[in-house]
Amino acid sequence: MGKTYKSFEIREMTAALGAEVVGLDITSKLSKSALIEINQAWLEHQVLFFRDQPLTPEQHVNFTKNFGELQGPGYMPTLDGFPNVYVQEYPDLYKGIVSDVDWHIDASFMKKPLKGAVLHALKVPATGGDTAWVNLYKAYDLLSKPMQKLCSNLTAVHDNFYKNLANVLDNYGAQGYEIARKATPPSVHPLVCKHPETGKKCLFYSELMVSHFNELNDEENKVIKEFLVNHIKKPELYCRFKWENDSVAFWDNRCTAHKGIFDFGQQHRLMHRVAIQGATKPKK
Repeated sequence: MGKTYKSFEIREMTAALGAEVVGLDITSKLSKSALIEINQAWLEHQVLFFRDQPLTPEQHVNFTKNFGELQGPGYMPTLDGFPNVYVQEYPDLYKGIVSDVDWHIDASFMKKPLKGAVLHALKVPATGGDTAWVNLYKAYDLLSKPMQKLCSNLTAVHDNFYKNLANVLDNYGAQGYEIARKATPPSVHPLVCKHPETGKKCLFYSELMVSHFNELNDEENKVIKEFLVNHIKKPELYCRFKWENDSVAFWDNRCTAHKGIFDFGQQHRLMHRVAIQGATKPKK
């Protein structure tokens, strides 16, 4: 049983991670005590969910910036007049550079990956389009001691174009790729990292971004990557969230990976995302 809070009720989603926050209106200005409690619950549960929150873009930005400096505009489309509000609209986004079908940590290719993000559903299909999050603390804890030791000695190359190179070339050509490559070079992070606030170890692995491990040869890389992907997608490690219009998810990007479930075909799905800039490099 998790901690109880004065400002809202917590309903745990699964034994792995995730909790729904009940009885709190995040469209309004929140008290200092409520913000402290949200941050505590966020660190404990890793991803928080809110229902029936008709956020305006301004309210979305105001809520998110309570928890850190906001991510600025990049290569993904943003909302006119709101450079911090990223627009994720399908089916148009299927034609974009990055596919988030695979498990991933947002912007893990950056020297300082994002701290977290707040995703708001404006228009979603009645069925399909769920998002799943995996607990990377638990992913590390469930490894055997010898495997923990091996992983603790590995450094991973996180490359934004590892699985997206063909999309970039098809949409923007070689010159566009060169510009994007200079803007988003790969970064190297330890596979096992300590969370900068909780101090807990996690398996900092992104199926979408990790191209290889520096310490392993090609055959070894193939084996360990296949193992890690199968490991992090175990059902006991994740929670799956069914979106409704005006649902909100707020996740800690330093200790979770997530993926969209693309089972809604060409139906319209419109989401706004505001992310928190990372303040620290992943460290052992």
